[in-house]
Amino acid sequence: MATFQAALAYLERPPGALTCPRGELPFGAGRSTLLVNDQIGYCYEDPAVLAELQAGRLEPLIEVAREGLAAGVQVVNVQLMERSLEEEELLPRAVRALSEETGCAIAVDTRQPAVLERTLAGYPYKAMCNVVTGEWGVLETMLPIVARYGGAVGTALVYEKGVPLTVEERLLVARRIVEAAEAHGIPRHDVMIDCTCLPAAVMPDSMRVTLQTIAAVKAELSVPTLLGISNAGFLMPEPTQIDLAYLLAAVAWGLDVALVNPRTPLLAEEIRAIDFLTGKDAYAKGYLNWYRRRRLV
Repeated sequence: MATFQAALAYLERPPGALTCPRGELPFGAGRSTLLVNDQIGYCYEDPAVLAELQAGRLEPLIEVAREGLAAGVQVVNVQLMERSLEEEELLPRAVRALSEETGCAIAVDTRQPAVLERTLAGYPYKAMCNVVTGEWGVLETMLPIVARYGGAVGTALVYEKGVPLTVEERLLVARRIVEAAEAHGIPRHDVMIDCTCLPAAVMPDSMRVTLQTIAAVKAELSVPTLLGISNAGFLMPEPTQIDLAYLLAAVAWGLDVALVNPRTPLLAEEIRAIDFLTGKDAYAKGYLNWYRRRRLV
């Protein structure tokens, strides 16, 4: 019965796309790279911002989302796992406010099933749910909730043995996630497999393994691929320059969805250029539309 109900939920949602007040945002093979603003999870490192959130004021989060929109990033990852915050009350309210005030699509990022349930129940669009790892307990707890609301699955390739470091081990975990999602009625075109971006300063040559993982996941599982690009330049001076180089290389290897810092220099220009060069933007329609809009400003 649960799988049947999930199938009905997905029939009511566009396949391989998020929805929001602005419309549909498709992702996956042959679609423009979907960028997700990851900065809410960092903004409350500022004590002044944290104090605002502790008082229940959401204006700092709305500003983060608006800054992302100005850079062409239409999805915002909402992560409020700071221990001093009342996540179960604050996250659903933040998601509603961000959607209503900015029109952004939403990625819900939590480790608490009750928080996920409450948030999705109050959100009338198709969300990206960054809630799944390859651990059996997490899959069995989170996937039924995502399926009930017809959400898209964001993942982290972590399982009982930790972060897999080889292509073969990452494929094993990815296969587990996709099979579990389908068993719960979630179609694979709505399962974004995180191919694991590790800080190059800590893990030299890790990018090569990640790029090979992207290609392998696409070839074997035919699912959308995901990376948290802001990890790439961690611990390095001017990290966003390293992040951008990593992003462009990953898109060329088949990356579909990227969590990014909207303040990355030249992000809007370079993502449109690489989408054009890799054939995601046929005949440069997206690039030229963006160019014309910029000229009119």
